[in-house]
Amino acid sequence: MNKVNSHQLPTPQESPPFWKQIANRKRQELEATFATFSQKFFGKCSPSLPDSSVKDVRDWPSQCPDLRQGVMEITESTPSVILERISQGFWTAEEVTEAFIQRAIVAQHLTNPISDAFFEQALERARSLDVAFKASGRVTGPLHGLVISVKDVIDLKGHATTIGYIGLADTKANKSAELLERIQEAGAILYCKTNVPQGLMSGECANFLYGRTVSPNNRDLSAGGSSGGEGSLVALGGSPLGIGTDIAGSIRTPANFNGIYGLCPSYGRLPIHDAQNSAPSFINAVAGPMCRSIDGLRVYTQAVLSTEPHKYDAACVRLPWNDVEYNTIKGRSVAGGLTFGMVWHDGVVRPHPPIGRGMRETRAALRAAGHEVVDLDFFTGEENLEKHLMAVLNCDGGAAVRAKLDIVPEPAHPETVLPTPSEAISASELLSHGKSILVLRKHFLAKWQDTAHVTKSGKPVDVLILPSGATVAPPHGTMNYYLYEAISNVLDWSCATIPVGRVNANLDPQPPQSQQFSAMSEKDQANWAEYNPDKYHNAPICLQVLGQRFSEERVIACLEVVEKALKDSRVRIQSQRRSPVFLGETFEVGHHATMF
Repeated sequence: MNKVNSHQLPTPQESPPFWKQIANRKRQELEATFATFSQKFFGKCSPSLPDSSVKDVRDWPSQCPDLRQGVMEITESTPSVILERISQGFWTAEEVTEAFIQRAIVAQHLTNPISDAFFEQALERARSLDVAFKASGRVTGPLHGLVISVKDVIDLKGHATTIGYIGLADTKANKSAELLERIQEAGAILYCKTNVPQGLMSGECANFLYGRTVSPNNRDLSAGGSSGGEGSLVALGGSPLGIGTDIAGSIRTPANFNGIYGLCPSYGRLPIHDAQNSAPSFINAVAGPMCRSIDGLRVYTQAVLSTEPHKYDAACVRLPWNDVEYNTIKGRSVAGGLTFGMVWHDGVVRPHPPIGRGMRETRAALRAAGHEVVDLDFFTGEENLEKHLMAVLNCDGGAAVRAKLDIVPEPAHPETVLPTPSEAISASELLSHGKSILVLRKHFLAKWQDTAHVTKSGKPVDVLILPSGATVAPPHGTMNYYLYEAISNVLDWSCATIPVGRVNANLDPQPPQSQQFSAMSEKDQANWAEYNPDKYHNAPICLQVLGQRFSEERVIACLEVVEKALKDSRVRIQSQRRSPVFLGETFEVGHHATMF
């Protein structure tokens, strides 16, 4: 027998680190679930997909040969329409659930928004609702048959709440969060949990466990964070309504980057107390809805408030849905009787040109509808909002995050904003920042009241309109400024995001170098140096509607007013010029294609 030289022997491959082994196993488990249900519905292991070079995949569900017309009809409907048709017997809860499972499968292959799928559990739940409805002729509650996706930060019994950590991937919750129990009692069907950045510590959506979630508008661009999975899934129609959480823009950043609606309520209005990473502080996390229509924000808020959250969440106030407030705003809007304050920047960083265009066009549309719009210098940059925000959020110097990373252990993701131990502050320092935040809230409340001096009515503005961020959805790994999204969290004001357009290189050219630009700060200079319309191609343009504390009804009503003004303006301009010129192209708002 010939001897084999040692150098000819195959070198044993080194096993991947333990954290990678866990991540690989969890991804394989998730992929197996999708393959099983893809086989069930499509007769193959995965749906038909566009080439990977296709960046804008928003319309792929309507083109996908695997999604039948009935599926598209259901998944293109707003939550209120879905609930109405189920209650009238036109659709069953099982049909609705099957439709959204199919569309979620397609979405998963396009943008990777889902971290846990429990489709069989959802179908069993849907069948039980159908049996109860057939027997009684009545719906179980205000959310009967509505499929809802949940951010992977809220506990659901029997499922992991990973928060993007590999070390939590196999830890099952023993009990569901009260919020999820109550919406299920109201008839909701839970079917998946959605991806988040590692430890929620990023304005984007990537972790080592389930990878990166991307925007369906342009897959080279960020889906935002930390509710990035929700934002991407909802934008693709894979969910009619998702539940996100927000402590520094985590609902509104993904809503902004994906071009959908998101509501960030004031702390204590909607329940969240037993969600992970929601411990009370001077700046508190909140849970809120994300949807492709304003309709969904209203449906969810009304339904959750009907469960009387003050009875099971000690942080919630006794404040049911206020029809009078909502209807008063809608009634005043008919005659153009509302007053909007336009806040063009935060005093630190000016938003990029497409966002400024969206602000100008929105102002013009509201004025054309008869409403008063006043331009306000509301923020000076001297208030140090960001300083107090970061001090409170990073008060432990990242100790809690490092403890979770050490479970396996796993490394910090490159995009995880991990505070250094030197950023930890003492209890007295934390109290000092808390006091400063209370002073700021009093200051800006007085400043709001002072807007009465610049309005025709002599009354303060009804709401503020401001940019949703300094940029639209940026390339992956490049988001680095958060204050626009965090203003409402610091002030504890109700806030929501509304899409108003898309980046168009012809309408949003790069300012010529000869153009004078006086930067407000180093961050402002850096932000503008990054602007290139080609880089942000097709990214949504979104704005925020900001109300005072506990003004969710007013904010939602004003969203509807803004949306109607924009639609009427497009119709009017299109009629006058017989060409789509409003903001450059067709853009879907609330499921209806309209011309921008």
